[in-house]
Amino acid sequence: MRLPAALDWRSWAVVRRNARVYFRTWHIGLLPPALEPVVFLLAFGFGLGGYVAGVPWRGEQLPYIVYIAPGLVAYTTFTTPYFQGLYAAYVRMHYQKTWDGLLTTQVELEHVLWGEILWAGLLGALFATIVTVVLLVCHCFGILTLTWTAAALIPPLAFLAGCAFASLALVFTAIVPSIDHMNLPAFLVGIPVAVISDTYFPMTSEHPVIIAIVACNPVHHVAETFRSLLVLGHPGANLVGLLATTGALLGVCAPLALHLLRRRVLGER
Repeated sequence: MRLPAALDWRSWAVVRRNARVYFRTWHIGLLPPALEPVVFLLAFGFGLGGYVAGVPWRGEQLPYIVYIAPGLVAYTTFTTPYFQGLYAAYVRMHYQKTWDGLLTTQVELEHVLWGEILWAGLLGALFATIVTVVLLVCHCFGILTLTWTAAALIPPLAFLAGCAFASLALVFTAIVPSIDHMNLPAFLVGIPVAVISDTYFPMTSEHPVIIAIVACNPVHHVAETFRSLLVLGHPGANLVGLLATTGALLGVCAPLALHLLRRRVLGER
């Protein structure tokens, strides 16, 4: 019986290949993206936080640094796999011709696609875990106070969400004519989705259009779920929204990306 491509050993062979290459220069690939949320925590948490008395959240006032800390984990969960699916996947596909080499073996295009999705999801989970550990260190030093009873749910949820975000990115990778055009999905899609999502500030607008946009934004549900995990100690109702929105995104974008990549990589109509 044919296994789904996401479970096929060939997809995981692509994951292992990407991981081996990535961690050869781990100090370049790992440290800068992992330190970015730390810099943001210091800049926003202590800088802007000094001007904000508290942030309303579910009927209580949270210190701004406590509010933004889970948002940074959610921001990392989105940006890491999203940009991995944009720039890194495009480079492997177009410039390095890595995909062409893989396709000369037993690996088929669907395994390449799922290998990229799974690798980006794992990388997103890794970076989300690193940021969470940094928050734990800050908690131990009394810089902020969070709840850790359910923090172990963050990596698997970050992996699921990361796979969905990577599949969205691969749709753009399949259609942009050059790497210069990556600025369009990066800055016109990625940045707005990451910011208009309760990561850095609460979206309290009563306008129905804004409410609908936020409700459909999977990053919003990731941020609110992680905030519930680290503030309340349980995932809260937004876990349903996280599973629904990321599942729908993955279910739509992965087949669409495969269809578009068949046209671009294999020349199929």
